[in-house]
Amino acid sequence: MRFLSTALLSITHGVVMDKIVLVESKLVGSGMTLFEDNKDPCVEECKEDSDCNRVCYDGVCKPPPGEPCPCDKPKKIPDMCEVNILMKYMEAAVKVSPKLLGQWTRAGFHDAGTYDQHVPEGGANGCLMNEPLMLLQHENFFLDGPIAVLKAIKELWHDHPETCIDVSSADIIQFAIFFATTRQKYAPGLDYEKWKTLLTAFEWGRPDEQECLTDWTLNLPGFEFGKGGYGGLPYHDPLRCQASGQEIKEKMMGRNGFSQSEATVLIGAHTIGEIRGTFPGLQAPWVYNGRDNYTPEGPMFDNEFFRYIIHEPIESNVFDFSSNFQPFETDFSTWFRDDDFNGTPLNHLDTDVVLAFPPHPAGAYPDYSVDSSAFSVDNDLFLKAFFAALDKMSKLGVTVPLFPATPECACGEIDESDFDEVLNATGIDLPPLLEAIGQAEADAEETKKKIHAEFRQDIVRLTVSVEEAKRMLELAEKAEAGVIDAEKAEPAVIVKRDGSK
Repeated sequence: MRFLSTALLSITHGVVMDKIVLVESKLVGSGMTLFEDNKDPCVEECKEDSDCNRVCYDGVCKPPPGEPCPCDKPKKIPDMCEVNILMKYMEAAVKVSPKLLGQWTRAGFHDAGTYDQHVPEGGANGCLMNEPLMLLQHENFFLDGPIAVLKAIKELWHDHPETCIDVSSADIIQFAIFFATTRQKYAPGLDYEKWKTLLTAFEWGRPDEQECLTDWTLNLPGFEFGKGGYGGLPYHDPLRCQASGQEIKEKMMGRNGFSQSEATVLIGAHTIGEIRGTFPGLQAPWVYNGRDNYTPEGPMFDNEFFRYIIHEPIESNVFDFSSNFQPFETDFSTWFRDDDFNGTPLNHLDTDVVLAFPPHPAGAYPDYSVDSSAFSVDNDLFLKAFFAALDKMSKLGVTVPLFPATPECACGEIDESDFDEVLNATGIDLPPLLEAIGQAEADAEETKKKIHAEFRQDIVRLTVSVEEAKRMLELAEKAEAGVIDAEKAEPAVIVKRDGSK
């Protein structure tokens, strides 16, 4: 690592200086000085090396390369060099396991989306990592693996000899979704401009909640095992979408405090990642370029989710869609499946599909299709709206000032060479990270088996098509009435729209 802070600062002058001015203005308003509560114990003024028995650089003592930095008072706000080290761990992890990109994206919302502005409680508070019971809630099923990896990364980062930090779990979770979506936008993979954005644009300092309540997960939208369709409506009823549209309005808009456009664009994060453990044997992404292995660098984060739901359906309203749900082949009562789109099967929940059509009946919920249509034809518009909404989401429930990483580094200076170090995982110990990833995935697989065993009947119900469910119900009724022998009530099989099995 070279000590050329002026090189990066000159290149990113506008971004970095704006951030510094923002930090200073926030601190002045609170009566604090820049390093009052986050002063790094490594920083000592000097005129020459002998003043501090270390290296004197630009009037500040720095440790020689490879020497651990003294850490008497860990900071809540990392400096840019420390954030760079965190990125090394995250970049190495997603190269080994690209599915973490989609999983961390989901985790970021599932921590912050617990917020209820009317109480107010929940929010981006680290409960998803710090409270084991949160991972046992239905809405958080199958997040134990990616959270375990993040927790290991946090520990390795804090223990690194060139860091002196005590960063919250809340910050780690929200930085992870920012890292994943920033890395995958436009061309998948980390490039120099994305690296600069990750260094300078994220704000740190979220406190961890000390008393987490599992009931906060009820503020998250979505279905859970045990539901028999939305609102008790027949699965073929065109009003089925009404419950999904109202759920988005009630939870994301009413409780979380998002606007209609913000709620819509955040659901567009489904453009990366896959529905994994919920439907055994039917794992699939929402869009073809969102699958884990779409490129050697993982999935693409763009507006394909909106392009698909707006431009692929044949029908243009909920009523007609309820009887002709192309491009999907199969209706599974709370979700739909497209068996082959560009060689990839796709899954969409009712809360995805409702974004594609005007509300039915009119006025029953907001017209999300207006924003979906706009995002479907303009990727830049989608990305701009998404990252603005993400910034808001990452601060839900946060009542303290947040600050960007400080440009002054205790153990060196940041420059262009540090970008290459992130790509090459230079300066971190990889074996403990790889071991943590392997253990997390093994444990997650065992947890998935237990969930599948406990909720076997619900899973069967969720993975039997509507048509097949009707057929089995008719057979059961005939058997009860003595019209046919009970033995003729055959085991359920999936029947597709064209009648094939």
